[in-house]
Order: sequence, then structure tokens, then C-alpha cells
Amino acid sequence: MVISEIVEKNDIIFLDGDFTKDDIFKKFSEIFVERGKIKNFDEVYNSLLEREKLGSTAVGEEIAIPHAKFKDIDNTCIVISISKNGILFDAPDKLPVKVFFVVLSPESNIAGHLKTLAKISRLAKLTDFKNRAVNATNAEEVLKILVEEESKV
Repeated sequence: MVISEIVEKNDIIFLDGDFTKDDIFKKFSEIFVERGKIKNFDEVYNSLLEREKLGSTAVGEEIAIPHAKFKDIDNTCIVISISKNGILFDAPDKLPVKVFFVVLSPESNIAGHLKTLAKISRLAKLTDFKNRAVNATNAEEVLKILVEEESKV
């Protein structure tokens, strides 16, 4: 699994302003629908919300990996979102989240879904991706950072 081969420039967004958890899940759902990755806004929104009810997808160190599985998609889809100010997200370390990796995977590929989450976790925890991405000024720069940092894990 190579994350940088899945993520395109338009899959990287910068968030400005104050967001609640509910607001952020709505925003992520809009993005997946706008990009044509998923057709049904409510399906994405409700799936992300239901997964979050099981426990926060914030992993600490200002990173969260909201994720869900779907019947109606063939390939894993990822959106990366950067919030320079951070968003309160019930993180175990209580820090606001600045980098979100939002993952939607085919329901039929549970092993692939878990490998994707593991790869993102290693990228987030073992490289300087977060710090560099938060200081980036545009999506192209974040994508370049992703390629560079992913080569380290």
C-alpha cells in the first residue's frame, strides 16, 4: 500500500475556522461526494459518525485517522486535511488534531483496510510528515512531503 499513489492533489484540503466533530464529518463527507468517490453524503457521514462512536479515531500527537468501510466502492479513498489551529477531537493526549487522514475502504477488503490504517499510523508517528504538512502552504507541497516522508517507512 502506497498512500501517495492513492492521494491526489485535490484530496488534500486546508481547514480554516472553528469546527466541531460533527462539522468536520460533514465536511469530509462533502469532499468525498464532490470528488465522486462516494455518491451518498448521508452514507459517508453516518458511517464516519458510527465508527467514531466506537472510540475516537484521534491517535494522539495532533493526528486522527477517521475511517469506514463501504460496500459500494472498489478502491480505498483517502482525504488528507490540515488544520493549522487544530480541532478538538477527543484525542488521548487531549491535543487538538491538526492532521486528518480520512480513509474509506471497500467492505470486501478488510485486510487492505487494516494495512492502510497501519501504514498511515507509521507515517504519522515515525516521520516528520505532520510537522512539515502543518507548515505547508498548498496541496502540492503536502503531496511532495507525503512522497518524501512515506519513502522512510
